[in-house]
Amino acid sequence: MLRPFRPLLPANVLDVVVRAFCLIRSRALGGVGRRRGRDFERLFYGACHRGGLSLTEQAGARTVGGQQSASGFWHEVDAASRSIRHVTHWELKHLSAPVAKNDLLIFNGKGLEFHQGSDQFVARVPLLRFLLSGGAVEGEGRQYGALWGIMVIEPDRFPLPLVYEASVRGAAEWLSPLDVARVKDLVAWACRPLQVVLQELGDFSVAGREGLRTGPTAVRAARAVVDIQARLGEVVLDQLEEEWPGWVDETSESTWGLSGCQGSY
Repeated sequence: MLRPFRPLLPANVLDVVVRAFCLIRSRALGGVGRRRGRDFERLFYGACHRGGLSLTEQAGARTVGGQQSASGFWHEVDAASRSIRHVTHWELKHLSAPVAKNDLLIFNGKGLEFHQGSDQFVARVPLLRFLLSGGAVEGEGRQYGALWGIMVIEPDRFPLPLVYEASVRGAAEWLSPLDVARVKDLVAWACRPLQVVLQELGDFSVAGREGLRTGPTAVRAARAVVDIQARLGEVVLDQLEEEWPGWVDETSESTWGLSGCQGSY
C-alpha cells in the first residue's frame, strides 16, 4: 500500500539519480585516464536525456543555470540544469582513489559562489546539488555532504534520495516504523536545497532560534545520516533486489545503450 508522502526530488531528477546509481553499481564503464572521464560524462548525459532532465551546462561550462560566480572566477562545471521548479548542479568524479572530503568542500564552495552570483529570480529557485562518483567516497566526505545538503551517489551505498523514496512509498517493508520515521526526518534533511542550508545558518547566527538543526546538532545529525545510509540503505536495496531481481542491470543497460559507451570497469 502506498503511504502519503512528500516527494523529495522532482520526478525527472529522481529518474536521473536512479539511472546514475544503476550505471555505477553495474560497473558499466571502461577506459583509463581522460577517456574514462569522458565516457563517464557521456554515460551521465545519456541518463539525463533518458530521464527527461534537460541540461543547460555540460563539461567545461563556467556557469550554473546561466549564472556566473560572484567572484568572477571561472569555476568548471560538469553538468547543471535549470527550470522554474529547480536548479541542479552536478559534480562527476571517476577517480582511482576514493573521493576525499576536500573534493566535497571544493564543490560546496562552487555552489556558494554560483548562488551568490545569481540574479534574484534564479536565487529563489531551489538549488539541488549532487556528487556522482564511479568509486567510493570517504566517510568524512559523506558526512560533509549530509551537513551541506550535497547528495552523494556512489556504487556501494544506496543513494539517500532513493532510501527516502523507497521508504515513504511503502517499498521498504523490511524497515520498522521507527526506522521509516528516521528516514523521513534525517534523510530528507540531508537532501535539502542550498537555500535551506543558508536559511538555517542565518537563523542560527542572527536570530538564535531554538530547535534548529545547526551547530553541534547538525554534526550529530550528519553522522546519523551516514549510519542510516549504511544500515538501512542496505536493507532497502536488498528488499528491492529480492522483489525485482535484475532491476539494476536492466536499468543500466537501457541507459548505457543510449549513451553509446562500451566496456566495463
